[in-house]
Order: sequence, then C-alpha cells, then structure tokens
Amino acid sequence: MDKKLHRLETFRVQDMHGATYKVHAYEHLTRVDNLLDMQTQWEPTGEVEYKLATGEHLDMAEDGTMHVAGSSMPLQRLSPSAHAM
Repeated sequence: MDKKLHRLETFRVQDMHGATYKVHAYEHLTRVDNLLDMQTQWEPTGEVEYKLATGEHLDMAEDGTMHVAGSSMPLQRLSPSAHAM
C-alpha cells in the first residue's frame, strides 16, 4: 500500500518558558487505483500527525496539549491573532 502525507495546516505553539515553535499538521493518504479510468487517487486514512518544522514528531493529548515525542514539556497552540506567520 502506497502512502503519502498531505499538509493540512501550519500553526504556532508555545512552551512553558515562552519559546514559540512552528508546527505542521499532516494527513496520511493512501493510494487507490481506479481501474475504470486508470487514474490514481489518494484517499485519507483518518490518521493525522504533527511535527515541528525542524522535524521532531509531536504527541497530542486529549486536551489538545502537545509534547515532543519522549518529552514531558507541554506545548500549547497559540491563537491565530497571537502571532503572525
């Protein structure tokens, strides 16, 4: 099964020390071959992953708090009006 990532959004988060980081949200897609018209289509799998712009994976808690994988430092999403991209 072929897979690829599709970037859904980019936003900023802030750690407890006030440092901000850019985060990219990616949707996992899987390839679906349409035999009728020989076109390749990509369908979402329902899985979303979050990464810092520097490449580190983020874990998302149920309350929306994020952590760099393997870290306990919480990252809170900033509202769009709190920063400029």
